[in-house]
Amino acid sequence: MSFLVGLLDGFGLALFIPVFQIAADGISPQNREALGNLDFLLDWIELLGFGLSLNVLLFVMVALFVLKSFLKFYDGMFKTKLQMEFVKRLRYEMVDGLGGITYKNFVNLDAGKIQNTLSGEVFKVTYSFLTYFSTIQYVVLLLVYIALAMMSNFQFALLVSLGGFLSNFIFKMIFKFTEKASVGVTAFNHEFQSYLIQAVHNFKYLKATDYFSKYKLKLKGIIDSIEVQQRKIGIYNAFLGAIREPIVLIIVVVVILVQVNFMGGQMATILASLLFFYRALNYLISLQTSWQGFVAHYGGIVAAMELMDEFRSLSEPSYHKESVRVVNSIMLDDLYFHYKPGLPVLKEVNLEIEKLKTLALVGGSGSGKTTLVNIIIGLLEPVSGQILINGENRNKYEKSSLRRRFGYITQEPVIFNDSIFNNVTFWDTPTPDNFKKFEEAIRMANIFDFVHNLPEKEYTKLGDNGMLVSGGQKQRISIARELYKEVDILILDEATSALDSETERSIQENIENLKGKYTIIIVAHRLSTVKKADKILVLDSGLIVNKGTFEELIGESPIFKRMVELQEF
Repeated sequence: MSFLVGLLDGFGLALFIPVFQIAADGISPQNREALGNLDFLLDWIELLGFGLSLNVLLFVMVALFVLKSFLKFYDGMFKTKLQMEFVKRLRYEMVDGLGGITYKNFVNLDAGKIQNTLSGEVFKVTYSFLTYFSTIQYVVLLLVYIALAMMSNFQFALLVSLGGFLSNFIFKMIFKFTEKASVGVTAFNHEFQSYLIQAVHNFKYLKATDYFSKYKLKLKGIIDSIEVQQRKIGIYNAFLGAIREPIVLIIVVVVILVQVNFMGGQMATILASLLFFYRALNYLISLQTSWQGFVAHYGGIVAAMELMDEFRSLSEPSYHKESVRVVNSIMLDDLYFHYKPGLPVLKEVNLEIEKLKTLALVGGSGSGKTTLVNIIIGLLEPVSGQILINGENRNKYEKSSLRRRFGYITQEPVIFNDSIFNNVTFWDTPTPDNFKKFEEAIRMANIFDFVHNLPEKEYTKLGDNGMLVSGGQKQRISIARELYKEVDILILDEATSALDSETERSIQENIENLKGKYTIIIVAHRLSTVKKADKILVLDSGLIVNKGTFEELIGESPIFKRMVELQEF
């Protein structure tokens, strides 16, 4: 498209010469030479049979420029389509990459880097896409006009091209400085996002202790560093914008003086070539501007590529395996796990999780409770031993289908800044069937009356992290979400430890109502949470040291008895 646009525009420009000649004293064999090797345009027009009158030439010129405008419109439409497709694919790949990495690898990633790249740097990549392909277009157009200029007056075109080539060394040096500054801006943006996330997450503590007044100095220091790098980029851009036209003009003037005064050239013979070079030099300026824009946002490309490469290297293996339709039993056979070799977290774990039974895991901090739950749910893989699902090795099954059979309720309920309906259904379409499932889920989670007494009922917004409702209601909403999901196993990882005693008792009653309907795994410290479990496992330093009912363990396990006495549940 760019090639055709340049060609049609060049032919239209070339016809200005014979238009001026006709207006002056007509076209003769002598003054046709002003077009150089482009005089074939006049031959083509004569073949049309209309002659070389002023009206014919003007009509042909208009036709060429109109056709060029249609091509430019199509070119713009196609470019927009490419841009939208590129941005969509880029964002899809980033989101898929984030969802594909393992939990073990995720906890070692820089949250600030991920957020900054997915939100901020992706716009830099989008702009880089536009400027990169604009640069390619301008290169094509520049070459077309240079070729036409050389066909018109080879010596003049060659001298101007040589001058433009030599001046390019100045621009390349500035591009290099800009690229370095751009990468620096991206690095500081990653750091700023990381500290900003931590400031938001720990705001209560920072405010209560007045540490925020000191913490903000760290944020301001990073902001200053970003500003310095951005200022450098701005200065480089301003300098390039200021010197482009003077350099171009100096080159053209010098070449004209050399050709006229030393090479015996005539202005008439270089007029057409000068017209083409006027166009070419405009595109040279545009080319340098677009490339400068690309280089200025180069840091975004580096960040995006690094993050996507990191996602790929940390992703879970993807194989086509059998899906799990229902989980009837889970067996852990001689399981070992460590985060670092030589420092075992779990040892010799042998465990059967029976269908529709309630299993509780208790133990001191660092005993391995949460790690064991993470292995059961498939977030972590054992170093040795095997996990059997319905009597088959877990590796036989697709992990995503297995995880869909679990409901996971944590100490800090996961609540999104959206309506109750969307929080429970996870943005399912509000069809009659889904609404019926929603009503059943909130009824089982004991929030049916609470929801229907709200002014906007199920469409009530919960605020950021559920700040508009109480801790107990947030926990019930998170329970309702897992029940809506229609799971086989409910995992409650310290689900009531952050609640007051009255709210905890209410949630506990809620859990007891679910006994016998789901397989339940409870990780807890509090006595009230595990007292009615069918089986309790006592973990100590990664080992299951005792197992049994609450009453059995009181008499058989000194560790458990001491925990009860100290109320460390």
